[in-house]
Amino acid sequence: MRKFKNSGIEFSNSTATLNISLTAIEKFRKYEQREGYNESGGILLGYVTKNCDYIQEVTIPNKYDLKGLTFFIRSKEPAQKKINKSWKISKGSLIYLGEWHTHYENNPKPSRDDVNMIKRALKNTEMEIDFLYLIISGVNNTYWVGRCTAKGVKSLQEI
Repeated sequence: MRKFKNSGIEFSNSTATLNISLTAIEKFRKYEQREGYNESGGILLGYVTKNCDYIQEVTIPNKYDLKGLTFFIRSKEPAQKKINKSWKISKGSLIYLGEWHTHYENNPKPSRDDVNMIKRALKNTEMEIDFLYLIISGVNNTYWVGRCTAKGVKSLQEI
């Protein structure tokens, strides 16, 4: 069994369990949105196992991303380069698992645009998995975590 570094926070629902590494949590905290500042975000990279999915790494915003007080649009080319490099170095085990971004909210929740974005990403991404995660990082270390499948987006609760 693979050992995962920096086990962090776990989220679960009736169909999935997700572990987010401390390394990823530290990046979410570093980019926590403050009043009057733009949203930040990136991609989620990790591993899929029979009993749990693991977010091991997250990318940080770059100069090509579009961002504002209430939106974040990730630039595709730099993200795809990171996905390809991670996949190659890990021999196909570290894979793209979804998207993350910030909201200036104590109890973050996805907007309709957020839900539509992750649905489009799932539909347009060629992968061996049939789901993606969406993480909204709020203020004061709060998170909304959702798992998108062909049936829709369902939230996971911290355990």
